[in-house]
Order: sequence, then structure tokens, then C-alpha cells
Amino acid sequence: MAGEEVNVSELRDSFYRDSFGRVIFVIVSVGVCIVTLAALSLYFYLDKPPPVIFPVDNEMRVQKPVPLNQPYLSTPDLLQWVADVVPRSFVLDFNHYNDQLKDYTQYFTSDGWKTFLNQLNIYANYNNVQAYKLFVTGTPSAAPFIMREGVIPESGKYGWWVQMPVTINYAGYKPPSGTTLTLQFLVVRVSTLNNLTGVGIDNVIQAPITTGNQAGGNG
Repeated sequence: MAGEEVNVSELRDSFYRDSFGRVIFVIVSVGVCIVTLAALSLYFYLDKPPPVIFPVDNEMRVQKPVPLNQPYLSTPDLLQWVADVVPRSFVLDFNHYNDQLKDYTQYFTSDGWKTFLNQLNIYANYNNVQAYKLFVTGTPSAAPFIMREGVIPESGKYGWWVQMPVTINYAGYKPPSGTTLTLQFLVVRVSTLNNLTGVGIDNVIQAPITTGNQAGGNG
């Protein structure tokens, strides 16, 4: 009997040792798999190629790049673009002012954005919009038209001078009267790699015709 008990004890110990070894093996294997997957995921995340951006037409066919000294948009498309983005760029409110401005930068070149902000500071600057809790809207008073177009000698880019009157209206606490601005925009060709429209506003000037008060100044 004593011999049988010893054999049973040895078998039990051997079973536990084998089971423990298998458990350790499984745990180590799972750990190695987790580390490997994490390393692969990190590698693919850090090593992923940048997105490739290219213009396509309405039928999703890839278009060849158009040199910057050539028009990219047809005349009707260009005028429609101006009629859409210019009034939209004057839509502001005291709750979302900075976010709205950030969204509008896509329509301008860096120089054009500076000139637009100069105009905006006269008619819808941040201090007054906040102080009087204003809602500002812009609507076209007439259709835009091209004054002249062609290659700009200084930059070698194709450009258009476009004129369009815009009426700016205000709502809120003590809103000023609406103002009609006759604005002229220099729209120039830009690379389609970062701007699929292929154009941006490079300058904004105002003809000396205004009506009503201005929501400008320093408050």
C-alpha cells in the first residue's frame, strides 16, 4: 500500500509539473503575440505613407495638373465660386467667430487672408461682435463679374480681378445698420495638391461706396 501511495503521489506531482509548464508556455506565448501585434501596429501607424491627393473630374477620372499660368476653372465656375465663398466669408457670430474664421482661410492665399482681415476688422471685428453679441451675414447685392484677367507678371500665375457688391447685415444687441460694400477680389491660381478648387483670393480692395454704419473700430 505504501508503494502505491508513493506512486500516486509521484504521478500527481508529475501531472502538476506538466500542467504548470503548459500554463507557463501558454502565458508566455500569449504575451509574445500581444507584444508582436503591438509592435506591428505601431510600425504600420508610424510608417504609413502620406495620403496622395490628386484632382478628378465629375466622372472620377484623374486630371492632369494644370500649370499655374493657365486657368483651372471655366469662367462660369469661377464666378460661381466667388459668389459662394465671398458672402459665406462674412457669416460670423459671437459664439463661433474664431472657428468660422479658421474655416474661411481655405478660400484665401496667405496675402489675401491678411487683406480680408483688414476689411473684416472694419465691418465685423471681434471686439464689437462679442460686445454686442452680433450675428453677421453677407449676401450678394448683384452677380459678380470679371473686370480683367490674364497672367500676373509679378508672380507668373493666372489671375482674375472680380467685382461683386456684398450687403452685410447685423442682428443682435444694438446692431448697426446694414452696409453695402463694392468689393474687388484678385483671384489667382494655386496648386491643386492642397486646394482642389485650384484658386484662392489673393487681394481684397473696396471701392469707396458704402451705406449705413459700420461695426468696426475698437469697441
